[in-house]
Amino acid sequence: MENVSYIGLSQQLALQQQIEVTANNIANMSTPGFKTQGILFLDFMTKPKDGETINQAFDFATYRNLSTGSQLPTHNPLDVAISGEGYFAIQTADGVRYTRDGSFALNAERQVVTAQGNAVLDEGGSPITIPLEDSNITISSDGVISGKTGDLGRLKLVNFANQQMMKKEGDNLYGAGGQAETPVEDRRVAQGLLESSNVNPVVEMNRMIELMRLFQATQKMLDNDHDRIRGSIQKLTNVG
Repeated sequence: MENVSYIGLSQQLALQQQIEVTANNIANMSTPGFKTQGILFLDFMTKPKDGETINQAFDFATYRNLSTGSQLPTHNPLDVAISGEGYFAIQTADGVRYTRDGSFALNAERQVVTAQGNAVLDEGGSPITIPLEDSNITISSDGVISGKTGDLGRLKLVNFANQQMMKKEGDNLYGAGGQAETPVEDRRVAQGLLESSNVNPVVEMNRMIELMRLFQATQKMLDNDHDRIRGSIQKLTNVG
């Protein structure tokens, strides 16, 4: 395989990864608490036998833009938005997971749960239950849930030393990535609001268009090189 093919295929693989990540950003621009993702690339040099040195790239890792999204009113008393750092702790079938998506509701057992039915945990690591007789639920700025009968629990808010190490899972959840939880000292939440995603749809759509054009240009380069090689072979065959 010639150098043009090595470089072209390397470029297409890198572009394909960027297209997939950008498409995922666009698909989640309305997902509460979603963080825009990007890809880190590394350049490396290869030198085929008896050939010239080739500069290629490969995707090294994904990263998240951790900037806070805007807060949008929902008027749902169980919706909660985090201001600043922190994640809600959620009990799932696979263990405790973490999210910034505070769109909560009550299940049949009157536990506070996520949209997928996973229990939201309090500071003691237990599900939060709202008694049937309780109404006019309030959530203070430091995460204390209260009703007619008094305080019902305090939302568990945690953070991690390196948020980029957290492992993205389904349903807008993250694993700790082997890190220990640290409690959020400056706890700030807002009731009846949701943090929007920090995806900028205009930026992401423009990036998608640019990536598609680059992909098509690379494919055209490969096609032209293929035609050149095929033409050379045909000429040599005719001479023979």
